[in-house]
Parts: sequence; structure tokens; C-alpha cells
Amino acid sequence: MSYSNPTAPEATATAIVHEAGNTARNAAGSAWVGGFMRFGQFVRGVIYVVLGTLALRLALGTHGAEMTETGVIELIGQQRFGAVLLVVVAIGLASYALWGLIRAVFDPLHKGKSALGIAKRIGFAASGLAYAGLVVVTLGFIAGPLPHVPQSGDWTARLLAKPFGAWLVGFIGVCWIAVAGIEIVKGWRSKFVRYLDLARRAPAERRWAIRLGRVGIVTRGIVLTLVGIFLVATAFHANPHHASGMDGALLGLLRQPFGRTLLAAAGLGLITYGVFSAMCARWMRIDVAEPAPRSRLS
Repeated sequence: MSYSNPTAPEATATAIVHEAGNTARNAAGSAWVGGFMRFGQFVRGVIYVVLGTLALRLALGTHGAEMTETGVIELIGQQRFGAVLLVVVAIGLASYALWGLIRAVFDPLHKGKSALGIAKRIGFAASGLAYAGLVVVTLGFIAGPLPHVPQSGDWTARLLAKPFGAWLVGFIGVCWIAVAGIEIVKGWRSKFVRYLDLARRAPAERRWAIRLGRVGIVTRGIVLTLVGIFLVATAFHANPHHASGMDGALLGLLRQPFGRTLLAAAGLGLITYGVFSAMCARWMRIDVAEPAPRSRLS
């Protein structure tokens, strides 16, 4: 008489899933996928350079496109050979979205499975999905002018119309401020260096990488903090027309004492962040297999 092993099917299924994961992990770590993700990092940097330039132009008295990632994409599409440029942007954004999902699923940055690690990986997934949404917007511009591109106030208006919507918008704003605050601290303390492959770079290049990252990340964190503050204000006043999003935060700076100076500084900081992000196409560490050693450059 033979007895079947009841755990055999489960073991087989686990082995199949494990093997599929290893295959996907190896593909994610391949040279061409790495190059694809580096290209996405470069395109993201270009978008922030244009965004910062728009803020700087407004500070100097010239108002152009909306100071959001969507506005930048629309502006790129209006240039000569705009359709070709938008295709390049769509490919770059898709690759950065893929990098977000890879960071979430395969954990190349080794955040682990602790509560904090899982939270960070969820953040990576959210980033990937957000950039996937920008891919959809870009494809829409390629297909033809969109009748309406959702603005930053649209989703807040929809939430405020729901029961307890103001509380939810306020909660999102508080979380936004907290995440931005963490980004500011990490930027100031140069925690980003551990994710860069700078050991083989010249000393001058390493110093510039740290300077660009510190200034750019801190500036972006401050602007994102302002976005969170405006979200909280929107919830407090229950006013869906209250300026929010990146555009609202930058315009809010303009309305402050010495507003043009503050907005110019924010624009230069965002340009710096864009240059840093674009240069991360050269500097970033993509390693799905092995833990990234901690750098002592900071």
C-alpha cells in the first residue's frame, strides 16, 4: 500500500513560485533592464529641470505652463517634434514606474519585511503607480489634445464631497508632510549616498553628487511639505478651490513676503534636484541580487 504525501502539491507550487521569482529577479538585474531604468531616471530628472525652470521664470515675471509634472509633459508636447519627444518621455516614465515596482516586489534596496520596510516598499509601489499614471497622461497627449487633464484640486473636490471627506484630505495632508519631512532629513544627512555607486568615481565627482543630492532633495522636500500644508488647509476650510498640489505650493511661495526670491530659490532647488536625478542615471546602484554596502562618503 502506498501513501501520498499531502504536502507534495504545496511544495511543488512553492518551488514553482520560487523559481518564477528567481527568473524575474534575474531579468530585473539584467544589463538591458538596468539601462532601461537608468533612462527613466534621466527622463525624470529632465522633467524636474523643466519644472524648476517654470518656477524660476514665474519668479522673474514670466508665467507659462502649469507648474506640475502634467504641465511639463504638455509643454514638451507643444515643442517642435513634440510627438517624438512625448514618445521618449513615455518610455522614460514607464521605465521609472517599472523601477518603482521592482523596488517594491524584489526589494533591491533591501528594506526587508519589517513593518517599516514594508511601508517603504508600499511607498515604492505607490510611486510606480503614480508614474504609470503619468505614462497614461503622456500617451493621451500623443493621441491628441485631451479635453480635460485632471488637476490637483479635482481629487480633493471629489473627496470633500464624500462623508468624512475633509478628515480624509486632512489625513492625507498630514501623511504627506510627514513623508516630506523624512525626505528633508534624509537629504540633509546625505542618506541617499548609500544608494549610489560612487566608489569608483573621482573625488570631485563624489563631492558634487553629495552636494547636488543634498540641495535638491531638501528643496523638493520643502516644496512637498508646502503641498501637504495646503492639503490640510483645504480640509480645514472644506474648500475644494483652495490651491493645492505642486503648482499651488509654488504659487503660495510667490504670495509670501519676498515671494519672488523664495520662488526663485525653490526653482533653482528643483533644477538642482532634476540635475541630480538625471545624473543618477550614471550614479544609481541597481543590484537586485546582493545587498548594497553602506557608503562612508557622507
